[in-house]
Amino acid sequence: MGFKLKYRRIGTFMIDMAIVQMFAMVGRDIYLGVIAYISDGTGMTLSLNDSIALPALLLLFIGLMLLFIGVFMGYQWICYRLLGTSLSRYLLSVQVVSTDDKSLTKQRYLKREFNKIYLCVATLGLYPLYSGAQYLAFSNPPMHDRTNHTTVIEG
Repeated sequence: MGFKLKYRRIGTFMIDMAIVQMFAMVGRDIYLGVIAYISDGTGMTLSLNDSIALPALLLLFIGLMLLFIGVFMGYQWICYRLLGTSLSRYLLSVQVVSTDDKSLTKQRYLKREFNKIYLCVATLGLYPLYSGAQYLAFSNPPMHDRTNHTTVIEG
């Protein structure tokens, strides 16, 4: 596998994450605005000394992570419906293909993307760094490609 393709592949992930981050920031602001609107006028305050502060912050953080996963999957679904791949892969001319005899269906493609974003969120952003370093240095395919029997090629 060529050095150029490795960097284009990593670049597609970074571009997709930047696009999703922009949409997720809008969703986050709406989410936090709704929470602020609901709690306005109730006389309820939240301080770090309260016994409810930790569970409330944990619930808020989990809600934001689920929102990010939802926005990412929505973006991938829309791009797959319109382009057959993500916007960045379309622009950088790379495509996801199957490495086994099965065809790459929409469900399989979206499962691959879900595995990728789930691993990113579950490791708090360390998965892309680790898998990218392993891929660049040793040509080890990322875990989301190995588990779904896919790879990325020049299109």
